[in-house]
Amino acid sequence: MNRNKALINLIMCALFAALAFTATNIRIPLPSGGMIHLGNFVVVIAALFCGGIVGGVAGGIGCGLFDLIIYSDPVGFVKYFILKLIMGLIVGYLFRMIINHKIKLKFNIILTVLSVIFIFLSTTVIVLYINEELNLSSKITNQGFYIGLVSGFGYLFALILMLAVWIMKKYSKVQKCITFVVGISVVVNIVLEFLWSLFENFFYLNLSFEASLIKGVSTMPSCILTGVLSVVLATIVFMPIYEATKKSAIYENLKIDEYEEV
Repeated sequence: MNRNKALINLIMCALFAALAFTATNIRIPLPSGGMIHLGNFVVVIAALFCGGIVGGVAGGIGCGLFDLIIYSDPVGFVKYFILKLIMGLIVGYLFRMIINHKIKLKFNIILTVLSVIFIFLSTTVIVLYINEELNLSSKITNQGFYIGLVSGFGYLFALILMLAVWIMKKYSKVQKCITFVVGISVVVNIVLEFLWSLFENFFYLNLSFEASLIKGVSTMPSCILTGVLSVVLATIVFMPIYEATKKSAIYENLKIDEYEEV
């Protein structure tokens, strides 16, 4: 039985890796840099259906190979393998923990509280900077831009979370759970994308701190739009696919029907 399960996971991993590579090719380049694509959607769908390991590894290989083959970028392969692996693990394990343990969460309240926290922290940063109570590194010459950037991301994340709360009102319990876990993974992915870009530009490409910030910011719209698209599509398509294929062996550790009855 364990050998059969391992074989199924291997097959599903290969299948979703191919789908992730193909889906990343379905892209819309943005003038600011980066692109909107469906690769992240495949990562989260694989993680929802087959678990965090399969979703993360498949997404990491598929999205990473896109950068390696299309752009001949080994660093890009490592970057996307790590980031998509983390995204898949968050979605897969968090989803199964909530569903299988029948954890009752007020998703709307949680997301609203997180949104308020982001707003509070962002506003605090601005107030401290205006009152000259926030000491920044002397390496940051354009400190106003830096503060605006940090605060802007905080407000942006708050807006994304509030939009999720509004969208979730008419969802079923499982759909709300999907929106919640995928939304959390998207926020984490956006933060890690920005930090990786900042680190790579500053230390690897030897750009100035300000130039690294600007280059990192330029790719954020594509990360955000791709993330929002992933949340919406995953929430819409999961249940129809599950209902059509729920007798498959890959769902033996996923108690969707029992959770809906809680």
